[in-house]
Amino acid sequence: MLRSYRPPMLAAITMQGPVAVGGLGPGALSGASATASGGSGEAKAGGAADGAAGTGGTGGGGKGKSEPEDRILISEVEVVGCDGELKSIAKQALTTRPNFAYTLEEVKADVRRVFATGWFSEVSPDAEDTRDGVKLRIRVKPNEEVRALTASGASLLPTSVIQQAFEGMPGRTLNLGSLQKAIARLDAWYHDRGIMGMVSDYTFEGGQLQLQCAEAVVGSVTLRFLDAASGQPKPKTRTQPHIITRHLTTKPGQVYNLRGIRRDINAVYSTGLFEDVNVTTREASDSTEAAPKVDLVLDLVERKTGGLSAGGGLSAAGSGEGAWPGLIGSFSYNERNLFGLNQRLSVSAEIGQVDKLFRLQHTDPWVNSDPHRTSRTVQIMNNRTSGNSIHGKAESDGDDGSGAGGGVLLGRLQGGVEWQRPLSPGWSGTLAASCQRTRCMDERGRPITHDMYHAPITFSADNNDTALIASVTTSYSDPHDVDTHAVLGLEQALPLRREWLHYTRLKLRLDKALRLGPYLGLFLRGRGGAVVGDLPPYEAFPIGGTNSVRGYAEGGVGSGRHSVEAGAELRAPLPVQPLVATAFFDFGSDLGSGQAVIGDPAGVRGKPGSGYGFGGGVRMDSPVGPVRLEYAWNARGEGRFHVGLGYG
Repeated sequence: MLRSYRPPMLAAITMQGPVAVGGLGPGALSGASATASGGSGEAKAGGAADGAAGTGGTGGGGKGKSEPEDRILISEVEVVGCDGELKSIAKQALTTRPNFAYTLEEVKADVRRVFATGWFSEVSPDAEDTRDGVKLRIRVKPNEEVRALTASGASLLPTSVIQQAFEGMPGRTLNLGSLQKAIARLDAWYHDRGIMGMVSDYTFEGGQLQLQCAEAVVGSVTLRFLDAASGQPKPKTRTQPHIITRHLTTKPGQVYNLRGIRRDINAVYSTGLFEDVNVTTREASDSTEAAPKVDLVLDLVERKTGGLSAGGGLSAAGSGEGAWPGLIGSFSYNERNLFGLNQRLSVSAEIGQVDKLFRLQHTDPWVNSDPHRTSRTVQIMNNRTSGNSIHGKAESDGDDGSGAGGGVLLGRLQGGVEWQRPLSPGWSGTLAASCQRTRCMDERGRPITHDMYHAPITFSADNNDTALIASVTTSYSDPHDVDTHAVLGLEQALPLRREWLHYTRLKLRLDKALRLGPYLGLFLRGRGGAVVGDLPPYEAFPIGGTNSVRGYAEGGVGSGRHSVEAGAELRAPLPVQPLVATAFFDFGSDLGSGQAVIGDPAGVRGKPGSGYGFGGGVRMDSPVGPVRLEYAWNARGEGRFHVGLGYG
């Protein structure tokens, strides 16, 4: 029986060991041998007096004791115990040739070389004194044929990997060198995947090759909160333990996987609750060599998660027509670990003499720790945004506008709830419902229903429009490329009351990054949208601007019920890191739908409805996204600088 034992998680199996050969007399060599057996897994060689010099034989005519450095004439060399290919392999391994004189060490080295071929379980030299010198016989015992292969303890090691590692061995004589290489491949499979495992033992008897694998199992996972200053454990913590453990994919009873541990560390750190996250391992008390087990300790250092700020100032928009400015006060509060549950609360308010703006938002990133990892966001807010991309002055009018003073503000009072969950790697889905009331104002906050060109700017012809909106969105982000995205969104305004808006909006966005070589990259962008039903002018699709068709002002190409935009951008790194040079071409069109918008705001302002822009610039990555400085020319040959933040 051939058997090897390996201490857990140590180096590869050694099948060849020292070979001791006695003197070249017939009596000494007949006792010397090399074998592959025993519990140590080493090849052993024995001989008379443990390899001491023997006596007997004339060694080419001489008698008596041979000295270690004496040379003995070898008259004949023969390999016995095998035939065919194995005999040829043994002969090729020998350097001893007839009619040459050799020392004892040279003969011992030849025995080791034959055994090192891996085809034999025993190799023993034998000498016969003849008239012409010493006849050297190398007696070998070939390994058995591999008839069956089994593996135990390999819960993660795939059968296909074992079959590939031992391919060609079943049905053939076992080669110890090939066996070592196959076991090394299995050990490498564990190592490459960060799995604490190895082939710890094997036996070979009666043609049955039995592998024993040892895969370290996680015994327990313990959380330990540390003080940031002293590094000592803290008796009281803010974060509830289950908020952390729900992010861990490594559970007791699973095989220890270093890659999985790293993913768990990143998942816990991404919650934003901790300054430092680290995992230490220690051998479990019930760990054995045959069944290793480790305990994990997750060390955590909590960070400050809340903040409060307040301020005040003066606003150019006063309470009336007078010259005195208006007073405003602001307040904000943020908490990222509400009740120790990793829930986020954000409250902000800006109170002035003209308007009162506020925003209240609560987010639970993992509702009730459900298996689908659903998040929920509830918000109520009253805010203002500019409507000038659609209702601003025409560029040819300069500052001579009247009526609304050339500026339109959109005040939205809205509340809603949004649920989001991952669907598959890279994909996520969002379902939302909201109710909003939108009112149009001039630059002093006074309600208006018409713009400076006397065109209506609300659908209801009243001071405000009301809509109850349900939406569903599916998005994809390539986890390996931040520039590759796909977003498909559908909005439906539900007319629960007669005066409420009723429309359907579809939006599509596609971004794709391609590599054209080791340094050059191509970024492709496409967007489109369509609205059917009640469409207030301020809800039309504006086309043109920094994140649309560069070379035009915001909304400078047009606005319509339908829109399509496309762009291509070449990127190449500059010698000054981290700057990247860009060259781009953009195109956008309202597909002739500008006149279908109430008041035709694009046509009144002389916007072309379609256009293109081209140019170049530089960009630099930052923690909040790329910072872009660009210069572009539009279809009319007019140039414009653009400064952008984010991916656009």
